[in-house]
Amino acid sequence: MTDPTPKAGNGTPSDTDASAGSLPVALPPAPPALLQRLEAARSLLLRVHRALLEAERVRFEKARGRIPNNTEFLQLVINDPWFDWLRPMAQMVLLIDERMSDKKSPLGRDEAQSLFDRARALLRADPEGDAFQRLYADALQHSPSLAVLAGQVAAALAG
Repeated sequence: MTDPTPKAGNGTPSDTDASAGSLPVALPPAPPALLQRLEAARSLLLRVHRALLEAERVRFEKARGRIPNNTEFLQLVINDPWFDWLRPMAQMVLLIDERMSDKKSPLGRDEAQSLFDRARALLRADPEGDAFQRLYADALQHSPSLAVLAGQVAAALAG
């Protein structure tokens, strides 16, 4: 009796044959070294985000007065349009966190590379770019320590 299971070219059941219809496509998982690079990049992105928050706090306080405490600052970050431009950075860190911790659907090699690409695109300081890129470029001009940190992130994202 013959096995009716569709076969791939190597004689094993196909998990990538779209004509089989019911079997999912198995993508190559991200190797441990790539996951470690992504975790290191995530940590640096988080440091940049914190530095940007602090820089914006200083800018906000110069324009509107002292923020009395960290709870009030958090509320401003969440609710005040002044801080809206920082959301893409927070979302990028959160996306990396979510994908790296997803045990049901582990991060694949291509998706990990896509996360690096998205982070590089986000951190393109451009005075003519979108709101994040413009204000990020401005922040880099006013903070030498942030510029150094941004260089470290760029190197980590470049691999």
